[in-house]
Amino acid sequence: MSTDFLLEFSSFLLKSNALKFGAFTLSSGKPSPYYIDLRMLPSFPQHFRLVAGQMSKVAKQMNFDILGSVPTSGLIFGSALAYEMSRPFVYVRKESKDYGTGKLVEGHIPSGSRVLIVDDVATTGLSVSKAVEAIRANGGVVDDVLAVVSRREGAEELLKKMGVNLTAVTTIQDITKTLHQSGLVDDNTLDAVLKQVAGSGEYEAG
Repeated sequence: MSTDFLLEFSSFLLKSNALKFGAFTLSSGKPSPYYIDLRMLPSFPQHFRLVAGQMSKVAKQMNFDILGSVPTSGLIFGSALAYEMSRPFVYVRKESKDYGTGKLVEGHIPSGSRVLIVDDVATTGLSVSKAVEAIRANGGVVDDVLAVVSRREGAEELLKKMGVNLTAVTTIQDITKTLHQSGLVDDNTLDAVLKQVAGSGEYEAG
């Protein structure tokens, strides 16, 4: 990943308020010194294409037949990446339909096909692990997950137990360190983010 990409992406997140620092509560109930919402990204086509291009570079190094996504925000990035790479695409629903065929996975997965699952922000890995199970139950092989940003709060470890490798375009540490080096966030903010990761057992000094 290039330094230019990381600086442009990190600066954009901060300036667009897609990344906010302060006191927040995550959906899990866990407190967090920052909040990141990538669902805003498609409203800024230039930066959306920037991220899709970077995801494509990472995905090209992986062995897969089909791209898949988790519900619901991962759908935005998964479909954009499938278009960018001209690859087949499937997606996992939040819950199975209570009418018709009652499918949980939309799209066609030939048995034995390798599916690369796409997520936007990886945190604990619970939602993406459910997507892995659903794809596997429908005949797909899942060895890899590609996320735009990893919060480094357990997703890597959970997926590893399932035999799945999580690769992220970047991490919250790299984003915050880049902003700190550029003078856009202060020492206290950087320290709070690093401590958040440390609380998940993955402290990275420096």
